[in-house]
Amino acid sequence: MPAPRPSQPRLARSPRAALAHLRAADPAMERAIAAVGKFALPEREATLHLLCASVIGQSISVKAAEKIVGRFSERVGDPTRLTPTKLLATSEAELQALGLTRGKACALHGLGELWRRERWTSAKLDRLPDEEIAGKLVAVKGIGPWTAKMFLIFGLRRPDVLPFEDLGLREGLRVIHGLEQRPTPEETKRLAAPWAPWSTVGTVYVWCFLMKLKGETLAGEHGWW
Repeated sequence: MPAPRPSQPRLARSPRAALAHLRAADPAMERAIAAVGKFALPEREATLHLLCASVIGQSISVKAAEKIVGRFSERVGDPTRLTPTKLLATSEAELQALGLTRGKACALHGLGELWRRERWTSAKLDRLPDEEIAGKLVAVKGIGPWTAKMFLIFGLRRPDVLPFEDLGLREGLRVIHGLEQRPTPEETKRLAAPWAPWSTVGTVYVWCFLMKLKGETLAGEHGWW
């Protein structure tokens, strides 16, 4: 019987090494780090419900997403105990009645089938590398790289994830670098390349900085500090 794979690294509760690296590797990040200070990233378990919520929230406002996720949770029950069987027992028509588009309802069923086929659990996902998880997720119709990366960041708290497609990250980089235009995804990869192996920390600091400018917050009740 093969030995189990070791767990993949998660972000430490106090990533001081990450902040030291970001300051040294990308002086422009100092502006974001100084403005944000210590922040809290919500603690979330890597569940099927969290993945479904990420899909539901694609391309709609935060308030709209919260309402639909609330209806979804009421329909399927306790978020921490959502199983593929329970998800797949909810028809696509029922999901659409909650406010999901046809495409998102289809994507949720695809995720349920994937989760069941792979027999995923939070513990099993902890042992899989980022590339394997993302590859299987994007193979599901309606699931793109952005959704896969959000799951890696918020569900699995992987330290080196760069969602270069994300508009918030690109706009934040425009501000901290004093650019006239928002960088393209390719330019974003170049600007953020020095952040590795702490791309997640750099990304979240840029998000927090941008939200702070807007008078909003990404903070939750629990975080790294």
